[in-house]
Amino acid sequence: MSGDSTQGWRHPGYLAVIDLVAVRAGLLPPSCPAAAMEGIDRAMARAGLSDFPAYLAQLEADIAMLDDLLVELTIGETYFFRNPEHFQFVRHQVLPDVQRRRGPAHVVRAWSAGCASGEEPYSLAVLLLEEGYGEKMEVRATDVSRAALARAQVARYGEWSLRGTEAGRMRPFLHLEGKRYTLDAQVRARVHFDYLNLADDTWPSQAHGIWGMDVIFCRNVLIYFNRSTIEAVARRLHASLADGGFLITGPSDPTLGTYAPFETLLTDWGIVYHRPAAGDASRRSFPSVPPPAPLPPLPPRVPPPVAVTPPVPAATAPPPKPTTPAALAGARRALEAGDWREAVRLAGAHPEDAEAEAVAVRALANLDALAAVRRCAEAALRHPLAAELRYLEALLLLGLGRLPESERAARQALYLEPSLAVAHLMLGHILRRLGDTTGARRAFHTAESLCASLPPETLVALGDGERAGHLAEVARAERTRLEKAREEVRE
Repeated sequence: MSGDSTQGWRHPGYLAVIDLVAVRAGLLPPSCPAAAMEGIDRAMARAGLSDFPAYLAQLEADIAMLDDLLVELTIGETYFFRNPEHFQFVRHQVLPDVQRRRGPAHVVRAWSAGCASGEEPYSLAVLLLEEGYGEKMEVRATDVSRAALARAQVARYGEWSLRGTEAGRMRPFLHLEGKRYTLDAQVRARVHFDYLNLADDTWPSQAHGIWGMDVIFCRNVLIYFNRSTIEAVARRLHASLADGGFLITGPSDPTLGTYAPFETLLTDWGIVYHRPAAGDASRRSFPSVPPPAPLPPLPPRVPPPVAVTPPVPAATAPPPKPTTPAALAGARRALEAGDWREAVRLAGAHPEDAEAEAVAVRALANLDALAAVRRCAEAALRHPLAAELRYLEALLLLGLGRLPESERAARQALYLEPSLAVAHLMLGHILRRLGDTTGARRAFHTAESLCASLPPETLVALGDGERAGHLAEVARAERTRLEKAREEVRE
């Protein structure tokens, strides 16, 4: 790891092992050296080696030994129907879409990439059985750990694999034998397991069954890869999808829209990637969330909470970037000068630019709040990865008193940009008004921590000129007030 600090590593041999793993498997350097060293120690002990040069030579020559090490450096955390919203998306959106395009006789093809001990692909198989696909399914499951694949094929599980809120759906297919459950043969027969290192360029491949997938689950795998490996894997995942297919990643995984020609769909719980079929109309969002109720009449203007819902026109809007069109620079000047209509006119001429759309929304909010909400929602469909548009939507909905919708938009903004301190601060106010004081305290604490980590005079992103030191104090005061109220209730 040339250029990296060696602080915390007991021996340079560990660094050599990590360097080899980065080259061979595309993994990032581990964030916790102590845990990585312990994992390497265990892998070396299983190999019967204590000498680093000998171990490195074996890793170069023996792919199975490298696979064994990779298991130690990654976390195979899984259970049945983990992240149930992903499976609901398959049930309510993917399957009807596939049936509409491919017809009722089509065999649905699903792939669990990084399947660990098998709970994820078996959950997919049970979902398809529940939906009546029976013999009209093919579920593929791959992993880099041969030991995990062996456990998955045995399909014996303990209660820990059933800890999720939706895991009870598996119980009709499980048979208690002693203290463990054995999965029913009809489910096991629906899943085909195989070894695959996603960092290798051996896929997609018809010979291995990795091609033409209607849905791919690749969750909490990409977080371990370095950027060049993520880019290559993203391209291969796109190539592995059938036209019209969907890719679902984990909530902590990096976004892939810049690495492959996916259509990026934003749901209320996160991002889904879509490979449009030829002739399909673009779908920048997917109807996984019911459309909002008709907008109510505009309420009287109420002063926003201090430093949380600042006036929408940014008095200190950032200067235009060198690549920003001259018209957008003019729109920013009009916004700063309070010439709202001119700002809307100039910025509105660039709907393809997310920054221009944000300027138009900010200006329109001073003319017609309801129109600004509609404009913001439409712009967010065109630019599903623009956190600022989701933040503005949450801000406007909060001003209209539409708290559940405001919360949803704020959480979408934070999904896209987890470090957006003003969105955490706003979420705290929303949750407090909704009666969720525990969630509000957590949001205020996160906002406080994010701002406190910056120099006090740093301008906060989307904070309209607010400094990190001041917003940290605001968040701290809000958190403290809630904590005092909780203590008073206890007394």
